[in-house]
Amino acid sequence: MLVNRAVALQTDHYELTMVASSLDSGIAERPAVFEAFARRLPEGRAYGVVAGVERVVESVQSFRFDDDIIDHLVASAVVEPGPMTDWLRGYRFTGNVTGYAEGELFFPYSPVLTVEGTFAECVVLETVVLSILNHDCAIASAAARVRDVAGERFLIDGGTRRTDPDAAVAAARAAHVGGFNTTSNLEAGRRHGIPTGGTTAHAFVLAHETEQAAFAAQRDTLGVSSTYLVDTFEVLEGIRRAVDVVGPEIGAIRIDSGNLLADSIRARTLLDELGTTQCRIVVSGDLDEFRIEELEDAAAPVDAYLVGTSLVTGSGHPTASLVYKLVSIAADDDGPLRAVGKLSPGKRTIGGRKDVHRTVEPDGHWGSEVLSVLDVEHPPTSYRPQIPLIRSGKRVLDGDASEAQLRCASLRSKIRPEDRTPHPQRTPAIPTEWTGVEEPLEEEVVTTALIVVDVQNDFCEGGSMGVEGGGAVARSISGFAGADRAGGRYAAVVATKDWHIDPGEHFASGGADPDFVSTWPLHCVAETEGAALHPDLTATVDETFLKGRFTASYTGFDGDAISDSSKLGDWLRHRGVEAVHVVGIATDHCVRATALDAVKTGFATSVLLDHCAGVAPDTTEAALTEMSAAGVTLVTS
Repeated sequence: MLVNRAVALQTDHYELTMVASSLDSGIAERPAVFEAFARRLPEGRAYGVVAGVERVVESVQSFRFDDDIIDHLVASAVVEPGPMTDWLRGYRFTGNVTGYAEGELFFPYSPVLTVEGTFAECVVLETVVLSILNHDCAIASAAARVRDVAGERFLIDGGTRRTDPDAAVAAARAAHVGGFNTTSNLEAGRRHGIPTGGTTAHAFVLAHETEQAAFAAQRDTLGVSSTYLVDTFEVLEGIRRAVDVVGPEIGAIRIDSGNLLADSIRARTLLDELGTTQCRIVVSGDLDEFRIEELEDAAAPVDAYLVGTSLVTGSGHPTASLVYKLVSIAADDDGPLRAVGKLSPGKRTIGGRKDVHRTVEPDGHWGSEVLSVLDVEHPPTSYRPQIPLIRSGKRVLDGDASEAQLRCASLRSKIRPEDRTPHPQRTPAIPTEWTGVEEPLEEEVVTTALIVVDVQNDFCEGGSMGVEGGGAVARSISGFAGADRAGGRYAAVVATKDWHIDPGEHFASGGADPDFVSTWPLHCVAETEGAALHPDLTATVDETFLKGRFTASYTGFDGDAISDSSKLGDWLRHRGVEAVHVVGIATDHCVRATALDAVKTGFATSVLLDHCAGVAPDTTEAALTEMSAAGVTLVTS
């Protein structure tokens, strides 16, 4: 049975535990300051975009505990009747909230939100604040990256069906803030005034007797200027039929699958030949900023991009990694505030309410974001991103998503062009500087990655080319690397996989026997169980690289990343990796080739032999000799 949502219960149990304990200890009513900030940006990101502030303000204003909620909390033994239930019944946020406006940029330690009030009334807001900001900022940041590479192309949010219904509405707003023109989500249109759009899907075409009949029905209802989906059967034939049925004034066609670059070029050529030079081309199909950059770099004749899954999941970073921390508290209910902060390694926080301004270079680009816990003089050309959102419990924020979109575009224009790409030169784009306070200790930078080579079912016992000890290697790597990158020893853990579609003479043809030198039995065919990673390989893998689709391939450096098709060497370098450890199957074949290529690519390379398995003793010994001579370090326990 569905029950009505209560904003105050969209929180973690321990928030109320802290309130109850603070009432007992006497700190509940002490003045306090909390800040929401990110210690670092997600990997490979030059900036973040703020979104969700409107939702935060609404949630703070709606944060109430009515009798039904309190009865539930008591019945569930979350709270006990008495001072705690009295506090809940009277809860109203009466403090101040200051923050970055929607569409604003943020960088490491930016005070995206500052909440001031009593300890109890502020701490209870932690979960709802972070839940909203981490989701919306992640999506707005991904959307802005798409806008950066798409230039003036029309951008359509089509991610509603890829996420929770409520999240989809928030995602549509965040995407609009980041730069998307329209959304498919009607509730986002109603609630936030975002333009909506949509025509037909493959089901509509398939439901008609012919493609022509579907196009005619769409024309009669939606008009000739709508967008016609032409790849249900064959793209070029679909275009011919659409133009024949709709006429030369056809507004747009959409291609949702296949080779988007080649198909868009062929489509543009055909449309022009048919006299429909004004017809726009819309493309979709698992797009993200990396794929769009490839299409733009290749001058694909695309007029609009529809982005879905990648957008609503933050394009690989579904959270903005914001935290909500106490930075100041009074010694008693009426005393002055004192700065407080964590000293935990890697999670240090700087105490005190932050003042912030952003400097501007002579060429108009941002210089740095300057943080201080003291009163500082602001240069006349500096920019101050903090604005009042709530004062004495009352809302003062006034703005909409379209205004935030314009703000975001204006602020991003001050980031240097080389940092407004999927592979920015600087991450972050501008430094965070501290005035009058010791800046946070940097974590030790980890620059070593682990490459797990071909630990696949076909290369382990029972597979078509099973190597003795393959299963044990899967288990040993899992025990060694685990879910935490070997306790933080590695900046990344990646896996390579043979992924054969048509590798030519790599497979022994017909009834011929393989020579196990250049020809091999059928193995690791794409999408088969044999190509899957061994089930005992449970270590967390950050990226998987597929090799050997249409040719023989032994080195992981030939592989393409599943997420963005980048090569292994480029992927590692973009993440600051300087050294690699290689493990997997087989020592005398793909481990050998991958390690040798790692050295050639410029990485300090080690092979961890305790986590490898070879095919045969003599070929393994020869491979070890060759690797050692090439500069590979061979490591045994």
